[in-house]
Amino acid sequence: MDRPMSFHTMKTLIRREFKTSKFNELKARTNEKQWTVALSNIPDWSRIEAVAVFRLRTGHDCLAKHLHRLGVYTQPTCPLCNLQEEMEKTQP
Repeated sequence: MDRPMSFHTMKTLIRREFKTSKFNELKARTNEKQWTVALSNIPDWSRIEAVAVFRLRTGHDCLAKHLHRLGVYTQPTCPLCNLQEEMEKTQP
């Protein structure tokens, strides 16, 4: 019987697959091209959408406090920065 996958494992696998597929896509688009061509295809998102996507893709999001409460993280602080502040929705 298959064991259910933990949230952390699932998040890691999804992030790895996303990075691999996006890297391969970018590599194919920019092969022997100037960067101006690659940069012309950046989505025209609102700032709030772009910030949300960036934070989720890099792991610098406001979920640490919530995941700590659920027992997924060992502490409610951002794993990427050394500020040792709880990650909340007001996090810059």
